[in-house]
Amino acid sequence: MFGDILKELTNETTAGEILAVISSPEMVARVRHDALAEGVTAGAFVAARVRHILDHAGEETWLDLLGRMSGSPRPGVAALEAMLDQAFPDEAAGPCCSHAP
Repeated sequence: MFGDILKELTNETTAGEILAVISSPEMVARVRHDALAEGVTAGAFVAARVRHILDHAGEETWLDLLGRMSGSPRPGVAALEAMLDQAFPDEAAGPCCSHAP
């Protein structure tokens, strides 16, 4: 199941759909702004960022992700939100340990 969730976030089409369904309006706006600056779709941008995290995340990232899933009544949604939070940190919230490129 977890592998399926991650697979969907690395697919351009489904990543864009997932972003629109589960993310806050602020997250959607941040992703769309950054995607536009890169000249790609929001789905492609999410998929690339999530793929980068999957390829380069350290133990701390995985432990955070699993912790958020275990405490949630909807672990799949929690996993997706955690991945999006890692991929697209809120710059206004201060320094973060994002692994995004």
